[in-house]
Amino acid sequence: MTIREPSLCREPMLSHFGRATISNIAEELRCRILSFLPYNDILRCASTCRIMHMTVKNSVELQYILELGSQGLVQVHPQPPNVSIEECLRILREKANAWSSFNLNVTKKIKLPSVWPPHSSSLTHRQLGLAWYFPGNSSESYKTVMSEVIDTETCAPDPENRSLCRWNKDDPIPGITTADEEYIDETHDLFVTVDILDTRPRRNSKFQINFRQLSTGEKHHLSHGSQLVTVTRPRSKRLSSRVNVDHDVLVDVLGDRVALYGAAIVNDDYKFWSLHVWNWHEGQQAHNICAVGEGQGFIKMRFLVKEKLLALTECSGIELYDIEDLSKAPQLQARFMLPIHLIDFEFQYPSVFHDALGCAHLMAPDERWIWATNPADRIICVTEYSNWMFVITARLFFMDIPPSWFNVISEEDEFTVPWLSWGPRHSRCFRLPPASIFEVGGSRVIWVVHKDYGSEVRMMDFNPSAVARGIGKVVQEHTTFSWHNKNLEQYLPITTYLPYAEVVIDRTPDIFDVNLDEEKVAMFLDDEIVEIIGL
Repeated sequence: MTIREPSLCREPMLSHFGRATISNIAEELRCRILSFLPYNDILRCASTCRIMHMTVKNSVELQYILELGSQGLVQVHPQPPNVSIEECLRILREKANAWSSFNLNVTKKIKLPSVWPPHSSSLTHRQLGLAWYFPGNSSESYKTVMSEVIDTETCAPDPENRSLCRWNKDDPIPGITTADEEYIDETHDLFVTVDILDTRPRRNSKFQINFRQLSTGEKHHLSHGSQLVTVTRPRSKRLSSRVNVDHDVLVDVLGDRVALYGAAIVNDDYKFWSLHVWNWHEGQQAHNICAVGEGQGFIKMRFLVKEKLLALTECSGIELYDIEDLSKAPQLQARFMLPIHLIDFEFQYPSVFHDALGCAHLMAPDERWIWATNPADRIICVTEYSNWMFVITARLFFMDIPPSWFNVISEEDEFTVPWLSWGPRHSRCFRLPPASIFEVGGSRVIWVVHKDYGSEVRMMDFNPSAVARGIGKVVQEHTTFSWHNKNLEQYLPITTYLPYAEVVIDRTPDIFDVNLDEEKVAMFLDDEIVEIIGL
């Protein structure tokens, strides 16, 4: 008797409850379910069986999600009603390879006012923001403020046909000194200044933060007027009324959040400081909701996202603070040490990030600009004078830091992460030639080096997608530089591995300054001309 082998079931089976599995329901419903997953999970589902593979392959919506994820982009605006998802997918794929033929085709030339150069400039979407402030008498840092926001698509090339905003700052009030630190956001018409109130050393130092409209100098319509911040002196420290006190102030704004760092320096040998973060749209925050410290303070301070704040410290570290809950004081998460011990570091990354809330007013209904780099895929530059540049992936500040990274030698400093624990794999170090210009936007760095014949322009993309696609020249091998440590009287190697893709071209005439956005470059030339270049 012939025994027949049981036939293999070629169709998806129902469970013993009689319910359908995801592979045998309608394909439209299957696509809908998968569309709620992150792109990595969609890829995993596509590898489980042929049905799931074909579902993902044939769905334009799922392919769009995968393309966004692979490029490290997020959608910050709704899809334009007159643009299909097929068109969005096509544009995304073209965007991924567009700058591999980076040839600086100028789409617009704009003549700037005769006041040259601007003290502040920014490029956000298609808006080029410019600001100037000029000194008044010896008791204040500036007297006249001028600004202009230029729509690079529709503006008149000649400055005589454009409006330039101008206003004069009021005379200073006795007992108030205006700090050198200010925050300017041209595209949101915001000008933030800080006044130092005249207080006795025995008392806590007080700072008044002012939110103005950059165009008029009037109180900003989103603020509740000037707000007072008190820098708390530690109770354990007693000060004489005769000591000399100087002050440091740093301020930064992201959306509706403002961060203020204030420090009091007593006789050049003792410093106490506090860090305050609050919602400036809602008004004043309680003075006791702040982080306080003594000794070495901040050099620079910037928001990473609304929930995270970065600070460059005088001990050559990058401190990461958790500021998600404004009802609590900022919480120090980690202190990432840099390999070079100097105090002249600067942050380099855009002052205004693309987000749906902050950039909605920049978006016309029929435009296709709807993507921005995922915050974790952005890069941050830390520079020292014009000598060193460290490009750091922001993913470092979003990850769960392994306990083994922290400094286990010092029991008193549980937050310090030594350079060798994080630096080599999450950064790329460069030595800057003299007279270098560079700017950061998204995951890219544009770097201009002046030559005898003009300028050499390098565009570097640190997005893993650009590296994986092999766009331009891909640099994956490590680089090593030597830094002379004067204290130890020896040269120390700095080795870094963060991969990137690069395109290099020669450019004339000379470039004076540059702004880089997600999709455009603004190049400032010596003859008061700005060239706008699409990416």
